[in-house]
Amino acid sequence: MTKSAPKQFFNACSTGKADVVAQFLDDGTDVDARDEYGLTGLMWAGRKGRVDVARLLLDRGANIDLTDNTGRTSLFHAVAYKRYEFVRTIAGLGADVNVVDMHGWTPLDFARTSRHLKMVDLLDELNAIAKYSVNWTR
Repeated sequence: MTKSAPKQFFNACSTGKADVVAQFLDDGTDVDARDEYGLTGLMWAGRKGRVDVARLLLDRGANIDLTDNTGRTSLFHAVAYKRYEFVRTIAGLGADVNVVDMHGWTPLDFARTSRHLKMVDLLDELNAIAKYSVNWTR
């Protein structure tokens, strides 16, 4: 039987304490547990670029493409927080680079609109698509 996660679980995911995350999971915490915003441990790891925690969660069965209350995945959160290594790693593990959030944006739309040029280049390399045409120059 799995149980919901306390705030300490999400804190461990965001601070990169893989050993603490593993202990919570061993004690029965649901690997896809959500906080009050619908964020999972994998999303918290994505926000902070914690690749080691992401690998642990995925090895324990986390759903790579779960969405939060706004329709954003862990990859989308990593794009928003400019976590390049996390984006590259999780995309390589099969994460959807073209997920569409509640605003109709893909991660590439977000990166373009935010003028995260390095992230735009990475997403282009990963064959991401944009739903909207954003007029801007480098």
